[in-house]
Amino acid sequence: MKKPNKRLNLGHKTAGLCSFFAKFRTLFFAVYGKRQGSSMLMKYFLILLLLPVTVLAEDCSGINSCNYTSMWSQYSKFEVTYSNSEKEKGTTFEYFIDNNESLMTFETKNGRAYVYTIPKVATLWKGVGETGIKSAKECRAVVKDTYAIIQSYAVRPLFFLGYGTKLSPEQLGKENIIEISNNEDTRVQINPGDHMVIGGPWKLEGTILKDKYVKYSISHEYKGKNGKNSSLHLKGEWVSQPHSIPIDAKESLDEWLVCIWGSYSYKDGKSIFTPNFSETSKLTTISDIKTLASAL
Repeated sequence: MKKPNKRLNLGHKTAGLCSFFAKFRTLFFAVYGKRQGSSMLMKYFLILLLLPVTVLAEDCSGINSCNYTSMWSQYSKFEVTYSNSEKEKGTTFEYFIDNNESLMTFETKNGRAYVYTIPKVATLWKGVGETGIKSAKECRAVVKDTYAIIQSYAVRPLFFLGYGTKLSPEQLGKENIIEISNNEDTRVQINPGDHMVIGGPWKLEGTILKDKYVKYSISHEYKGKNGKNSSLHLKGEWVSQPHSIPIDAKESLDEWLVCIWGSYSYKDGKSIFTPNFSETSKLTTISDIKTLASAL
């Protein structure tokens, strides 16, 4: 029996409540225009959505998909809007990184949802249909693969930017043209445990403008259902200048699902999950969580 990682990072393998999944599935189909069926389990949603390959993390020595993505991963703020055409409003995802903390935020029919990770302590979810303070093990039944799915929406354009230019942001000129095609399926790592496959043949066309920050607009052409030519438009911004996480530390935890990190140990062939801390009665604001992180 394969043992899980000793250290549990909730932002690695995560998924959503049935109600949240229904809303999120609607969000995806609004972007891609393909419905897979209302009875699909969230467990299989990631497979159908991203076609991940169930393998270990690929070797990132030399230039390959890992490098193309990582070349563009040193941002403080990253934004991508997905749409079926350049003129459509589309659906926007935002990503922030500051002092090892990270925030992912995206649109739902009921407003924006947030996934806020405070290393060593907890991953906080807002707008997913459930609140309260739980251990990471308990949260797995609530959020499952959702974290990896939201990550993938950033990884796709980051990979396109690296693959399309073969340059890092620092190496860009003021105006850069992307025009490249690939006849093969391309495997792209989302995180060390999840991958997606961009099915070939596929093509990228677009522009990248660099000033104080990077603006991009990319058209992704690919073979869709039944071999029909399909396209997806991605546009957004890439910022490296320091940018604080747009979350008020004084905000109450009342509307958040707080998932406490911890570690696994084994006794008599059974896994035992131990949270990094168990006293939660005094946790009332995000600031309280951040204080715990500084103490660890």
